[in-house]
Amino acid sequence: MTAFLDNKLEYLQKHNIAQLTEHIVRNIMEDLPENPIKYVHDLLERPIPPQIVIAGPPGSGKGTQCQAIVERFGVVHISSGDLLRAEVAAGTEVGKMAETFIHNGEMVPNKIVISAVRKRLEQDDVKERGWLLDGFPRSQDQAEALESSGIVPHVFLLLEVPDTIVVERIENRRTDPATGMVYHLLYNPPPPEDVALCERLIQRDDDHRETVEARLRIYHEKLHGLKEHYGTLVETINGDQSIHAVTEGVLAVVERRRLK
Repeated sequence: MTAFLDNKLEYLQKHNIAQLTEHIVRNIMEDLPENPIKYVHDLLERPIPPQIVIAGPPGSGKGTQCQAIVERFGVVHISSGDLLRAEVAAGTEVGKMAETFIHNGEMVPNKIVISAVRKRLEQDDVKERGWLLDGFPRSQDQAEALESSGIVPHVFLLLEVPDTIVVERIENRRTDPATGMVYHLLYNPPPPEDVALCERLIQRDDDHRETVEARLRIYHEKLHGLKEHYGTLVETINGDQSIHAVTEGVLAVVERRRLK
């Protein structure tokens, strides 16, 4: 009996049946078709755009991997931070609500962030191409709030990098205030012959060891709840490899998790 159930479970996971079922039910609930059978048939005839959440500690290389995912699968990259800043710049209602919190350096309430995310997900390019959500959710309560709003990923990508490596990556960053260029003292140092450049490089406050370690503590505190919430949707990728190796792993996971 156990072997029988194991085989069935393996089949369900291999073919992403839970996510496929959720996709069908969610669309039916949104559209309330008069002929559900024909509706489901037509729905499954159309390509199902990917729905991806990516997470990882600061300095884990999420930006690089997001770019690779966008290039391979054509999804729309949605950064919650960029999204809120755009809403503020545009003077929208959501932007006005978020502006005070951003100005004071406070966390923007879930309700406001989700409102901005939902607004973006309802746009035609996202519906057609799918989405890659970056920077949100950061905690279990945010994930639950997203799900209650009907926003559920097909896969939750988690880049894992040891804390010691994260600290090394970030505390050795140096920024050129004149150009905005970012260098790394170990991996991408400034040209030593450019004395003026070397002298004007600064270390941002966010890149100091104490700040990085504090951010990591918060990240790990929140991560457990996120992993618990997303369960079998979580796919862990070792981020302490070459960029090429990490990218290969990320793209392979997304391909395997796509609803086809």
